[in-house]
Amino acid sequence: MIFHPGKVIEVFSSGDKSIKSVNTSIQITLEMWDENILTFDISSKLGKTVKNNDIAIVDYSPKSDKLSLPKHEIVKILKGNKGKEMWKKYKEYLKKMKPDKTSNPSPVQVQRPNAYIG
Repeated sequence: MIFHPGKVIEVFSSGDKSIKSVNTSIQITLEMWDENILTFDISSKLGKTVKNNDIAIVDYSPKSDKLSLPKHEIVKILKGNKGKEMWKKYKEYLKKMKPDKTSNPSPVQVQRPNAYIG
């Protein structure tokens, strides 16, 4: 099983007067730990308690043995220090994995052969 954390940046509920909806489902937009921004369905049980800046744990396991698409199911909401600690660890890991954009390596000079004149 594979799980990815994401920070809640918006909650979309049919109870919000500024949202018109065809049903009572709830969606949340997450900034994923790897800097993607995605919107997911969330169960009404979890959706009623989730707030901006909470950390959602998303199940990325395959839907089945035959279908490798991820489930994208929100399975837990981490609040307070538990969520902050998880987020910090993943973001530190991402920083280690990304190349440092502040260092300016000298550009590689490519010498092109003279054009053919015939």
